[in-house]
Amino acid sequence: MNLKKPLTFSEQVEKLNEHGIIIKDAEKKVVEEYLSHVNYYKLTGYTLQFRKKAESSNLATPHTFSEIKKLYDFDADMRQMLRGYLEIVETYCKTQIANSFALEKCMTPPYDQHYNEANYYNKEGFQHIMQNFGKEQSYYADSLIVKHHSEKYEGKMPLWVMMELMSFSSVSKLYKAMFESSQKRISKNFGVGFRTLGNHLHCLAVLRNKCSHAGRLMNVRYNPPAHLSGKFLNDHPSVSSSSLFAYLLVLKWRLPTSEQKSNFQGDLFAILEKYKDIVDLSLIGFPKNYKNIL
Repeated sequence: MNLKKPLTFSEQVEKLNEHGIIIKDAEKKVVEEYLSHVNYYKLTGYTLQFRKKAESSNLATPHTFSEIKKLYDFDADMRQMLRGYLEIVETYCKTQIANSFALEKCMTPPYDQHYNEANYYNKEGFQHIMQNFGKEQSYYADSLIVKHHSEKYEGKMPLWVMMELMSFSSVSKLYKAMFESSQKRISKNFGVGFRTLGNHLHCLAVLRNKCSHAGRLMNVRYNPPAHLSGKFLNDHPSVSSSSLFAYLLVLKWRLPTSEQKSNFQGDLFAILEKYKDIVDLSLIGFPKNYKNIL
C-alpha cells in the first residue's frame, strides 16, 4: 500500500478544509504560514475529540481553525510549564539516588563499585544502562566533565557525576536494576515504598520525554499507569491512573518542597483558567473536584 502523497503547505490548508476545519479565504495565507511552523500531522492530533471516528480524519461537525490552534497552544503552554518542575524533580531524584547508592556501595577504594554488576540485581538491565551511558558519554565528549575524567580517571566517574550525563529514563532504569535493599534505602528519603518510587520515576521520565519532544499531552492514555494508593483510589474513584491528571499528581508529590508544590498548583490552575473555554478537562483526566484533590 502506498504511503500518503506529500502536500505543499497550500494543499495542506485545503486538506484541513476538506476534513471539516473552517478556514476562511482571508485566513488561508496565515494558516499556510502557521503550517510551515507546526507540522500538519502534529496539529491534526488536536482534532481527535471532534472526529466522526478515531480512524477517520473527518470531523463530525465543523470547527474553526482557531479552536484547533487554541488546543495546540494549551498543550504547548502546559509542556512549557511542566518542563521547569520536571527539571526540579529530576535534579532532586538524581541527587538522592546517587548519594544513597554511593554511600551504600562505594565506600572502599577505588570507590567505583557502581560500575560492578555484582551490586545490581538485574545484571542484564545494568549492562544495557551502561551501554547507553557510553553513548551519552560520547555525545558529551567535548564537555569538561568527560575530558577531565577521561584524562585523570580513564573515563570512570563517581555516580553523582555520571548522573549529570544520564537521561531521566536511564536513571529510572538504573534504580530498577538495583537490589531491593538499595531501593528501600533510597525510597525512605522520598517517604514512599520502593515499588511506588520505581513507578513514579518511570512515569516522570515518560512525562519529561513528552514535554521535551513536544509530544501531545491531552487525549492520551499514559503508560505505565501511575501507582496511586488504594485509599486514594477508593476516596477518588473518578481518577484514572493512566491519565495526565494522575501523572501531574505524581509530579506534585515528588517535588521536594512545600513552596514548589504550591507554586506548581498555582501555575497549573492559571493555565486551566486561561483555556477553560476550549479545554475539555475529561480529555486530560481531570475530575470535577480536581482542585480539592490537588
